[in-house]
Amino acid sequence: MKQTTRILCLVATLAAAVAMAQPACAQISVDGGLFDVNGNTSLGGLVSLQVFKTPVLPLAVEVTAVKPFAPQGFAATADARFTVRGTSFGGGIGAGDLGNAGTYRGIYDVLLAQKLAPHLSVEARMWMGQRRPSSGFIGLRASL
Repeated sequence: MKQTTRILCLVATLAAAVAMAQPACAQISVDGGLFDVNGNTSLGGLVSLQVFKTPVLPLAVEVTAVKPFAPQGFAATADARFTVRGTSFGGGIGAGDLGNAGTYRGIYDVLLAQKLAPHLSVEARMWMGQRRPSSGFIGLRASL
């Protein structure tokens, strides 16, 4: 439990530091789609807040909350996202009990997305961690 608390504090501190580096660039994105958690599929969603975007490189940092609608846990991550010609890829770290409800541990994720329209993309993610099953997501991302 102490390790999870430390990880959450680290993620919150990093997100706050990044947010202060370049204010007023926040972008909110909402994803809806299909989760596969430990062999069980369900609908669910993600909410992401962009807290930093570099003016020169195609890099953005986001804080993301993840929740399948079925009782399969949740996660919160800080993600780095690189975007080149409409394709985004990246990864991040965080904490939660996604895929292993009731057992809060560190978690990391990878993502791949393809832009379909100006504020719409299709996105796939995978979450992994120590002593937990991998969890996957595929869905549509709307950026506001």
